[in-house]
Amino acid sequence: MDPTQSSTHASLLERMKQRTDDLAQRAEQRRSEKKNQAAVSESADYFHETFQQMKNDIERKVDEAGSVSKEQLVIYFDDIVRDMQQMQQFLNESSMFLASFQIKKAQEEMKDLNDIVQDKLQELQPKKKFGFGKKKITEKSEKAKDTKKDTTDSSSMMTSNSLEDLIEKHFFGFKDMANQTLTKSPSELENRQLNLQNLLDCKILALGNPSTLQVDSLQNCTIIVGPTSRSVFIKDCTDCTFVVACQQVRIHDTKDTQFYLHVTGAAIIENCQNVQFAPYTLHYPELEDHYSQSGLDLNTNHWNKIDDFHWLNENEESPNWAVIPEYERLDSWLE
Repeated sequence: MDPTQSSTHASLLERMKQRTDDLAQRAEQRRSEKKNQAAVSESADYFHETFQQMKNDIERKVDEAGSVSKEQLVIYFDDIVRDMQQMQQFLNESSMFLASFQIKKAQEEMKDLNDIVQDKLQELQPKKKFGFGKKKITEKSEKAKDTKKDTTDSSSMMTSNSLEDLIEKHFFGFKDMANQTLTKSPSELENRQLNLQNLLDCKILALGNPSTLQVDSLQNCTIIVGPTSRSVFIKDCTDCTFVVACQQVRIHDTKDTQFYLHVTGAAIIENCQNVQFAPYTLHYPELEDHYSQSGLDLNTNHWNKIDDFHWLNENEESPNWAVIPEYERLDSWLE
């Protein structure tokens, strides 16, 4: 074989080898994608089965509430509220692998369940009854009647708000506040879900190790949180800055907001505009201990691997998020 033929033969073998390698790589990629899809499907199936079971258990308890003594009624419904909060937390942490319509449907079921509990509590909670004899109504008795009417109205109001009171009892965090600096200590945060809801122009400092973080309806706020053991769920925020470390984060309906992020698993945005990301830049003396308590891997951070569920073009980067340029990044959060 002359040198020219030898070179052509070698080139042909190299191209055949490259083609074989490419085919093998594509096959492996398809197998991996199929495996991931199966895992997601299996997780979704587990969620729906478990979520439905939790819902059925609460509905059963509501049905059986009529047999509970009036003295034990508040304690009984207190347990139901606790079950509902665990159900909500399960939904929050499962949101990483659920589609938007699945999350919306589950949230609607939670709202319907809340209404069922509220109606049953109003039905069973004892109300005071007032009556009057056939005596002639004098000015004094008329005044007493008005006073008793006010008492009755107040009793009805307490009844209608009783479920909210029970929910408020289990709420941990801050809500319905403006123009304040709000803090939680490490001992308060340990292994608890931190809730932030309906805040305006606030700075939140939570330097500890919460289990999860749930955020809803914040505007022009700065949120600084220590290592969070599991998930962070954020929705309906505008002009905010988040400094968070977690296992997974999902961000909905948020715009003009920056995230200084340490995430070891999935980071998802959905229906977001102009959100920006940079690495977690928080420093304080107990940070290393809180990282150890959280179980997060310090060496793994996917802060710039953002999956935009509303951007389906794999060949182009999503226009909805960007990286914060290094020269614009902040790190003096506690000054």
